[in-house]
Amino acid sequence: MSDQNTVTFQDVITPVWLSRKQIGLVTVVVTLLVIVVNYAFLPHYFKATATLLPETEKDKLSALGQFADVAQLAGVSIPGSEIARLYPAIVNSETTLRTVIAKKYFSEQFADSVDLLTYFEQTKGTPDQNMYEALVLIRELLAASVDGKTSIVTLSLEMKEATLAADVLNEIVRQLDEFIRTKKITNATEQRRWIDERLKEVEGELRSAEESLKNFREKNRIVEASPQLRLIQERLAREVQVKTTVFVELKRQYELARIEEIKNITVVNILDSATPPVKKSRPQRVVNMLTFFFLSFFGSATYFSVRSLYGDRMTRFARTLRG
Repeated sequence: MSDQNTVTFQDVITPVWLSRKQIGLVTVVVTLLVIVVNYAFLPHYFKATATLLPETEKDKLSALGQFADVAQLAGVSIPGSEIARLYPAIVNSETTLRTVIAKKYFSEQFADSVDLLTYFEQTKGTPDQNMYEALVLIRELLAASVDGKTSIVTLSLEMKEATLAADVLNEIVRQLDEFIRTKKITNATEQRRWIDERLKEVEGELRSAEESLKNFREKNRIVEASPQLRLIQERLAREVQVKTTVFVELKRQYELARIEEIKNITVVNILDSATPPVKKSRPQRVVNMLTFFFLSFFGSATYFSVRSLYGDRMTRFARTLRG
């Protein structure tokens, strides 16, 4: 070392050069071990991907969307455009994944179709324990993301078999669609029931207003000569007009809600369905090899450099601890 308290570049690089054979040996051995592990022990995984275009406009999410203002006035809620952000939570939910796990799929490892409990070898515990472990495994392999600008949802699933990965992911998408459609129909049913009750109330109010206007006109045949009578008649007529408008709009909403109830359309628009991937997603052998090559090289070089610079101090410190 050129100075007791100053470390120069030459002080650092010299021990590295002198120990180049040992560093090279360590680097080669570690790299070879990584190659052996990559090819002999790490299983192959294939990633299937599906892209979804969820319906985010309120006039697509609800049959009442075109009457949003009247629906809000009547107390009927209209879904917002943020439903796409719920998709990751839905596909990872126990409700969705339980059905996916229980369904049977073709697998290269088995002669007959099997459910994922059997595929994941989760059959030795209690049913609840087996399902819990299968849920943990599939959630580790499943990924979902939402593009903040376009609301496009991307789902991906990694499994050891390419075809199985695509089949399971397509089933997840189908269960997502089933969940959204079921909720949509349920909401339409609740809306229809509420509108039906409100429609009966408004119909009674309309009849009462019409009866009041009719009785007034029967009792007051000539109202032109009396400003007060004209004012009363105009108020009664406006009441009938308002009740009629509300009644007509509620009647239209009621018919639309009935249509929504019986709809069986696909809510989730699939841009790209999952297909069996051609190339494996992991292990990434080249990336692993290069990563450990550089880590072993720089790690061993750092070790020899530090040992040369501070070896004596480290030895004295170790003796102090032992003594």
